[in-house]
Amino acid sequence: MNTKPLSRLLASQPIYDRQDKLYAVELLYRNDDGLTVLDIGEERATSELLFNLCTGITDQTEHFHSPVFINVSADFLLSRQFLPIDPGLVVVELVERITPTSEVIDAVRAWHARGFRFALDDFEFGDDWKPLQELASVIKVDVSQHTPEQIEHYRNQCSSSDLLWLAERVEDAPTHTRFLDMGFDLFQGYFHARPTVIYGTKLSPSALQLARLLGLLYVEEPDTDRVIEAISSDPSLAMSLIRVANSPLYRAPTALNGVKDVVVRMGFENLRRWVTLIGVVNATGTETARIVLTRAQICSELAKRSNPGSDPDSAFLAGLLSGADALFQVEKQVFLKQLQISSELIGALTLGKGRVGKILNLAYQLEHAVMMREGLDRMDARLLKLYLATTHKVQALFNEM
Repeated sequence: MNTKPLSRLLASQPIYDRQDKLYAVELLYRNDDGLTVLDIGEERATSELLFNLCTGITDQTEHFHSPVFINVSADFLLSRQFLPIDPGLVVVELVERITPTSEVIDAVRAWHARGFRFALDDFEFGDDWKPLQELASVIKVDVSQHTPEQIEHYRNQCSSSDLLWLAERVEDAPTHTRFLDMGFDLFQGYFHARPTVIYGTKLSPSALQLARLLGLLYVEEPDTDRVIEAISSDPSLAMSLIRVANSPLYRAPTALNGVKDVVVRMGFENLRRWVTLIGVVNATGTETARIVLTRAQICSELAKRSNPGSDPDSAFLAGLLSGADALFQVEKQVFLKQLQISSELIGALTLGKGRVGKILNLAYQLEHAVMMREGLDRMDARLLKLYLATTHKVQALFNEM
């Protein structure tokens, strides 16, 4: 299966403490066209970096359990949108390009009140920055741009004992030793590690929406309110589900008054199927979606008939995820690492283990026999009949759309 070429999602550079232990990771903007932050604008760069960090499919971010340092622009601060990240996991960098106007200072105070921490990055040590120094947790100093005497003078200007001092652009051992002896708390630069480009696959918004909804729907007890909120945030999906709920399959004497009525009328089992169907069709071509959904549905039907019985929902999800590479053009193994699914389901998908693994393997055999018209005479006639009936059922769902 062909997959999308890997893209540059971002870059990262570690920050170490005085004991050379990893303290945090600074995230840096990168793209495939070689454009810089100044080329595309700081607000867009911040948004793209966050989007790629949280949605990119990659196996290179396992070390991001430490806090992350992220640059933001003045416009981003003034928007009061706040970062969609737990404040305890991020340090917001205020770079020297920001002018500390009263509006910026008020915005930083609002962010600080929400729990965000700030680092002042190579700023001017003038009086106009003092209000921001009072809100900062970290002072970053580019040690290549100042003499040790100047830096010591700057430190004496900032008397707060709660501030952490970070030496950046530490390129060699003597520089590290000099600022370690000076009392600096954190260190960043080529002496410790160069920035590492993080490569991965960017999912389309429709694929991301599908993944989020599947995560909400395929749990033992779905949270109705969160499901309704997720559907409501996607107007196209919401309208499609309203059309389905008004179709002859579900039409009821009472009128629909909102997305909640759709969820109640359809029930979670049917909603899972329809969300999957609509999401997959939007993310890929109709033919690919039909093949993968037929596989998922036959897995569910086989689970119902298995002895001992297997969970039809788990079997359906296994059938769906077995087509992740075809649906989203990503490596299946990497995609699965991003999902919170049971070890049993992982074993079924990667090794064909367990009851669901056997069901999935049987679904593959039926699919191959019917599509390639090979070995049909050796297949159980009842299974072939079930597969064909399932194919017609899935096609009927497509027609209903």
